[in-house]
Amino acid sequence: MKSIIISHKGKRKINQDLTLVRYINADTVLYLIADGMGGYDSGDIAASIAIDSVSTFLSNSTELNEIAIQKAINKANLAVRQYQEKHNSKLGSTLGGIIVSRKIAKAFWVGDVKILQYCDGKLSFESKSHNLQNEISDTQDFNNNSKFSKYEHIVTRSIQGEVKKSKPSYKEFSLKKEDILFLCSDGVHNIIDAQTLQYMIKEEDSEMSLSDLLNERIAKEATDNASLIMINHFDI
Repeated sequence: MKSIIISHKGKRKINQDLTLVRYINADTVLYLIADGMGGYDSGDIAASIAIDSVSTFLSNSTELNEIAIQKAINKANLAVRQYQEKHNSKLGSTLGGIIVSRKIAKAFWVGDVKILQYCDGKLSFESKSHNLQNEISDTQDFNNNSKFSKYEHIVTRSIQGEVKKSKPSYKEFSLKKEDILFLCSDGVHNIIDAQTLQYMIKEEDSEMSLSDLLNERIAKEATDNASLIMINHFDI
């Protein structure tokens, strides 16, 4: 497997996004992005706690499945809550992850870190962010949700000390050797949507030229912290 990481602070003073790529064993790799939440205290610390807790728990799990992922998220919540109580502060982080093991990818997310899969250059999976706009669209019958776009950036799930508000979504899917996976924070998918990314994949003749183009666009256009992990060249 091959991965490329891009991360920029955008117009922010610091980058509160964190990325991780860790081999759990010879055949299994864990990819994570944590996005410290704006408006809270110490978003970078929250992201670090989330990354450390989830990666440590999963690296020591005998089975890597949806139950283990939920337990890892619970552990991260406990660590955040303990930090909050000790420092009298409010902090939180969204999180997205992919576990790749040969022909299988196990994707999970809490909040608006997005996961995308492209097969033969076409979008085959896009995660649905946990935000107020999507919650409204799930519970109300309407054709035009443009008036709800203001709720897109209001996250409804995150790792912020409460287990009930941090249930991850989970998706397991098979992989082909030519597939490309993306894991990205909202600073990326707010400026480069899934269809634009599909067009870029088709137009670029190599993963390096695609990476260079993505890096150039993110560095130029991102206003928020923006991080991306591109995963391809699967050993199948």
